[in-house]
Amino acid sequence: MKTIYTVIVVLFLFSANVFSQVGYSPRIDSISNLVTLQTLSKLNRELCGDTATMIGGAPYTIISRHSNSVHNPKAAQFILERFESFGLTARYMNYRTNGTNVIATKLGTKYPNQKYIICGHYDNMPSGSLAPGADDNASGTCAVMEAARLLAPYSFDYTLIFVAFDEEEQGLIGSRAYADSSYNRGDSIRGVLNFDMIAWDGNTDYKLNLFSNSASVNFTNITKLSFNIYQPMLDPIVSVGNMSSSDHYYFWQRGYNAYCGIELMSDFHPYYHTINDNFANVKMPYFLKFTQASLAALMTYGWNFTINFVHTPIVASSDTGPRTALVTINSPYAIKKVTNGPRLYYRVNGGAFTSLNYVYSNLDTFRFTIPGQSAGSNVEYYYAAQDSMANFVGTLPVGGKGLNPPGSVAPATFLQYTVLTGIASNNEPETFSLNQNYPNPFNPMTSIEFSVGKQSLVKIVVNDLLGREVVELVNHQYPAGTYMAAFDGKSFPSGIYFYSMYLDGSIYETKKMMMIK
Repeated sequence: MKTIYTVIVVLFLFSANVFSQVGYSPRIDSISNLVTLQTLSKLNRELCGDTATMIGGAPYTIISRHSNSVHNPKAAQFILERFESFGLTARYMNYRTNGTNVIATKLGTKYPNQKYIICGHYDNMPSGSLAPGADDNASGTCAVMEAARLLAPYSFDYTLIFVAFDEEEQGLIGSRAYADSSYNRGDSIRGVLNFDMIAWDGNTDYKLNLFSNSASVNFTNITKLSFNIYQPMLDPIVSVGNMSSSDHYYFWQRGYNAYCGIELMSDFHPYYHTINDNFANVKMPYFLKFTQASLAALMTYGWNFTINFVHTPIVASSDTGPRTALVTINSPYAIKKVTNGPRLYYRVNGGAFTSLNYVYSNLDTFRFTIPGQSAGSNVEYYYAAQDSMANFVGTLPVGGKGLNPPGSVAPATFLQYTVLTGIASNNEPETFSLNQNYPNPFNPMTSIEFSVGKQSLVKIVVNDLLGREVVELVNHQYPAGTYMAAFDGKSFPSGIYFYSMYLDGSIYETKKMMMIK
């Protein structure tokens, strides 16, 4: 990664109902997990000169990949020979005397002229005789090479391009040459996955940054969801801005979707651009998961295993009768509709999930009926659907697994509603009130009592410390009376939360509560 002078970061908050969601594929899971500590560490050691490798049929130690080093062309040759050994069409792109990109291609079967690129720069720093660059950026190059190795035997809908860029450290020269030539040819590049420094996690929190621009947010969020599904230990943070310090940048300038996947900027490598950026300082467990997740994301794009659920959540009310739930499901693939068709899973008060088949469908819209529940019940539910060939399953909320039937493994979070308890009284309240939740602190259930002085549209929402809405508990017209809403926090972390009551669209009152697990 070239030296960073200024980075402006804006956090992007993702709404699962707006953008395409990622389906879980057992095939993607199994292929990405073929990256092992052994294969990855051996490759990184070879690239950073920690051990000798074979280049041109002879032993060779790559002690530097600096663009002015005599060893840099040998590193390029090493990458090219590996690409060719995987059975891929590989070539050099000599864009100037001292600059060589290494490129391999896997032609798509349905859309060969539409491309996804996975890339990382192989040149490094410092400029002396020894420059290991194990993290910056042998790590990203390893991810590209492991993707090439493991994906070469498979057919993908879209063309996959594997690129190791040169001269990133001198100002993104290699990637700029590639982006410019692609633009001038009119290439259809659907997205660029750029990985730069993915092997350092100093505090073992497994956080990482996905730097996007505003035009690439939807594209980047598919990677975020892929990471969440296939490597849930990782914590990807999508940041939107104009981060210009890596090889994604000139693809942005040419109007292509792109992002930079990188270790957390606030936990930056302490040996950056020094001779101590060596294999001994690689954080292999983090590096492994980051690489596996990168492959899973690329396969998700290559096969287009995406699915979208459009659903208006059921709102809390005092109605104890059956509830109708509608969902529209869209995917590039046909959705299985008969045996193993879309399902709704629900549970009451934290019990076991019950599976429901849809009772009616019209094109891509499915209707389910959740049985009526007694007052005070908390109902959690999620949707699941699989494609007709049982290649992948999608759930709402995202993260569920299981095929035939779809969604037999629940996601980590759920949609939910409560059946409110209306407390009858001969003396209707004359004023509105929002009471303190009880118990408080709580773990994980708590109740919130509120009074309605006259018929009003009442909404109660829970927000976290950053002001982000966690869940909507109530959104309903209520006659005068006193009511109870329940909040189940088992899917959320410990901490301070705020709940707010809105009357006819205007905020009435906010209170604080604490969950301790």
